[in-house]
Amino acid sequence: MIPEIIRIAILLAIALIYAIFDVFNKRDVPNLFVYATIAIGVIVALTYDIRTIELSALIAIGIGWFGYLLYRAGFLGAGDVFEFIFVSLVFPIQPAPLLSGINQLQLPFIFSVLIAAGYAATIFIPIYYLLLSKRKKPDSGNSRIGKHRFARAGALLAAYMAMLLVLRMFANVSSTAVFLVLLIAVPSSVMLLYEREIYLGMVSFIYPKEMADGDMIAVNLMSQRDIDHFKSRDRKFGRLATGSIIKRIRNVKRKLPVYRNSVPFALFLLIGVIISLLFGNLVLYIVA
Repeated sequence: MIPEIIRIAILLAIALIYAIFDVFNKRDVPNLFVYATIAIGVIVALTYDIRTIELSALIAIGIGWFGYLLYRAGFLGAGDVFEFIFVSLVFPIQPAPLLSGINQLQLPFIFSVLIAAGYAATIFIPIYYLLLSKRKKPDSGNSRIGKHRFARAGALLAAYMAMLLVLRMFANVSSTAVFLVLLIAVPSSVMLLYEREIYLGMVSFIYPKEMADGDMIAVNLMSQRDIDHFKSRDRKFGRLATGSIIKRIRNVKRKLPVYRNSVPFALFLLIGVIISLLFGNLVLYIVA
């Protein structure tokens, strides 16, 4: 049995390297490193008792399948999916948090990591937009913030406030729970308010022949006319650019919005791992 401190060190080291590749290598994680991390994860998992090995394999397969579906839908990179699997192999169940005594209910550790990573992304993305707001992108649509956008953002914020009110009235939630709800309520509303601008800050407009297998296309920024035109070349055209799709559309002389400047999700996963090791599952602070 590997001591927990060694497992934590392995987890943090690999998650850090994933983040470094994601940030400094244009979101490209080398395949050799990805496969090596899975091998390391399997070796670490095999040092558990037989029941935990079975559970680790089950969680890893489940999260891997879920991640694959998100990858095929064009919402995640392949490297992110493999990192999910690695994390699940090293720590299938949430360990006792280093700075919290809240019972973690034997929940999968990857759940805690994804929740914390989601918090980090929700807080960071509006800041990311503000830093990139001066970069001008070609945009055929109207990016002016209209009343409907304010209404949507206000409705979301009101929904969070209503949830807080219900929790305070019937569950007597702690100040920590109130803080965590507000921590995600405000940036979520800002994201909804500046949704189009945020997306434009994350994309580059390139010709199909410049695309690479695994690129994610911002179809939500395309006109229906352009989408139909590309679908006429390949009916499978969508968010995920595969090699076969690129081959069929590569001669089209229209630029596509591709997520080349997207936020580094592996960095958020690293933050999620650190938060989860220190404090556990953040949701438990709200419902406990």
